[in-house]
Amino acid sequence: MVRELQNLFNGQIRIWEVVITSISFAFFFVDVHRFHDKWKLNFKPFSCASCLAAWTALALLILPEIILHTMFVMFVSGVAVILLKLILDIFWKISK
Repeated sequence: MVRELQNLFNGQIRIWEVVITSISFAFFFVDVHRFHDKWKLNFKPFSCASCLAAWTALALLILPEIILHTMFVMFVSGVAVILLKLILDIFWKISK
């Protein structure tokens, strides 16, 4: 019973990790760096953040976990820096 609950909990964590990673990757690829324009990939799924996130999530479910963990660290930290900078800019403007 305990092992089944642990497996269920680990499976839920993996799903959330896949979702957060795919959203972060798509945001980074499409909106931040606009790689679809730079690399002349101006067609779906590369020019559409929601399409790219969906296909990336599907790929991350199939690929080994080491790739998921690597992409999680890379892209979530990249998006977190952008959000943190926006928050700090807002606080900076308020404090003036």
